[in-house]
Amino acid sequence: MQLREIVARLFGGAQASPSPQEAALRQLLNEGDAARRARQPEQALARYREGLEKARAEGLTHVQEVFLGQIGALYTELGRFEEAEAAFQEALELAKGAEAPFRQARALLNLGVYHLKRNALQHAQQLLEQALSLGRRANDSATVNLALGNLADVYMRQGNASYALRLLKEVLPQAMQNAQQAAYILGRTGQAHLQVGEADRGRKLLAQAIRTAEQNQQPEQELMWSCVLADHLYREGQFAEALAFWSRVEELKERVIALPHEYDPLLSLSQRANAHLRLGHYQDAARLAQAALEQARAAADQQAEANALLILGSVQRAQRDYAAAIQSLQRALELLPESASAERVRALIALGSLHQERGDGEAALARFEEALSLASLDQDHREGRAMALRQIGALLHKQGAHQAALEKWTEALSLFEMSGDHAHAARTLCDIAALRRALSGINAAMPDYERATMMLNHVRDAATRGFVLSNVATLYTDLGEAETAKSFYEQALSIARECGNKRAESIRLGNYGWFHVMTGNAREGATLLESALAISRQHGDPLLIAVQLSNLAQAHHELGDLRKAEQLYREALSTLEVNDNESKRWQAIFQANLARTLIAQRRYDEARALLEAALPISRELGDQEAVARALVRLGEIHLAQGQAAEAEKLAREAEVASRKLGYRKGQADALWLRARLASEPERTNLLREAKRLYTILRDPLVESVARLLDE
Repeated sequence: MQLREIVARLFGGAQASPSPQEAALRQLLNEGDAARRARQPEQALARYREGLEKARAEGLTHVQEVFLGQIGALYTELGRFEEAEAAFQEALELAKGAEAPFRQARALLNLGVYHLKRNALQHAQQLLEQALSLGRRANDSATVNLALGNLADVYMRQGNASYALRLLKEVLPQAMQNAQQAAYILGRTGQAHLQVGEADRGRKLLAQAIRTAEQNQQPEQELMWSCVLADHLYREGQFAEALAFWSRVEELKERVIALPHEYDPLLSLSQRANAHLRLGHYQDAARLAQAALEQARAAADQQAEANALLILGSVQRAQRDYAAAIQSLQRALELLPESASAERVRALIALGSLHQERGDGEAALARFEEALSLASLDQDHREGRAMALRQIGALLHKQGAHQAALEKWTEALSLFEMSGDHAHAARTLCDIAALRRALSGINAAMPDYERATMMLNHVRDAATRGFVLSNVATLYTDLGEAETAKSFYEQALSIARECGNKRAESIRLGNYGWFHVMTGNAREGATLLESALAISRQHGDPLLIAVQLSNLAQAHHELGDLRKAEQLYREALSTLEVNDNESKRWQAIFQANLARTLIAQRRYDEARALLEAALPISRELGDQEAVARALVRLGEIHLAQGQAAEAEKLAREAEVASRKLGYRKGQADALWLRARLASEPERTNLLREAKRLYTILRDPLVESVARLLDE
């Protein structure tokens, strides 16, 4: 690209009609360029050499420089560096004998770019600065622009992006007038903006550079800037978008002879593998991680091999191939040197999470604490400490140590915020909010959910956005703010589908189905839940399958198909693997839900047995909303069996607990039970308050209450 800007000038392009000799030389140059674009380097070299020999025979030194420059550039692309440097040096010697400074500037520019590609930054800088000085003296904007662009590359590689940006801003307006230069300078300027922290501006300029390169049929430029943008999007957590650009890079690779230094094949493979992993595309992730592993081993690159094993182990864990996952992660740890603390922390956390999933809490905690200790050795490694603390908090929560879990999560949150990791901070806030809600009710959780929602202004990671929106939607459902909840559910579901994350889609579909059931549209809810369940069965997650079976059972209960509801509740209980406090909590919820269906069938003794088994577990685990529901259902049994005093006692306990929690559904159910036990005028007052709450919640029970009020 650097030579094409000055070929016309060297060949006397201002002339109305070139001489036959110049026309023949131009033809050879064009044929060589065409062969080069067609990835036919030997044919290109043959044309360039033929042109060089003709120019020598005719004593046209300025034309010799052009062909030598093209030959040097092609040799560089082919990795024939000694021959490339010899060609560039010969061109420079010829240019020094000329009076025109722009020819020396051009030759120095080409030699400087050559040394830049060899990563000889100091030598490249000296040559490019000389080219810039001579180009300015000759008023040669083409050489000036390219010298400044390549000098900016030097400064960025030296860590001085702010100065590079100053140079690029100087040259950008002129470069935009030149179709051959525009993509290069736009892309380099966008890259500089990214490096100084101006991400929005950087992304826009890189996208513009890619479009410009595509329009001008410059695959090398399009590939270069697609690499830079893909890497940036990946690091921002925009995995689907990064994959789109990496896919384009893989296509463009076939159209160029040499790959730019911006393209790192191992980086491409590992980023694509991890992006697919994060999006739930496990087969693609495994394939790319295996390819990265093979390339790393072929290159004897232990760091890259360890990174590939980390990704592969995480994929195997997601696929529940625990033996293979442990082997991969242990091998990654063995390969990582002690100095690679960040990677070792990642590996330890991955191993701990794997042990936790297998139900080995002791081994999991040991790994998490080892990761925390290692990360704590480096005060700047805040993110590693935060990740370890978050995992320890999750483990403590599952073990029922709720206050200790809150302390760990709060510390992790502070570290995430200090390091500017808004995505993990938002997820941690959702963890904290969910626990506060379970312990103290909706009102206690609201501030954390609100903070998590506000943080989305700084989060580009689609998976995190979907996670937070889905969590907050559930809260709004229980608050009776149905339209807001519906909007959030739909956004979260759309994000999962756009990313192609089937597991997330299953969770969001299930949540949206539950929302429809809770707001009086059980038939639509059942349809959504069946779709969610079909996806979950493909992924084989027992807890997720069990939860969705239970929610589908509730839909059938609301539709009046009690036998189907009972069948699904029992399937949920048999599917659930009870191996920790979290699964015990869900078991108690399913038992209480099944009891409700049995009560509707007047099978009171069976229902009582289930509730008496579930209630102590919910109390022990601090699941206050589940306690309130179980109390109301026990009260329903006492009411049906004529034990009014006991029913009233349970209803009042449930009402007080629900009001304290801000749990409107529980409060309304307790009032509905109390109303059927009360005399006038208290009965009417209780019914009206129950109706008010059911109306806010859009609960179908509002119709039953209205009938008793003769409304």
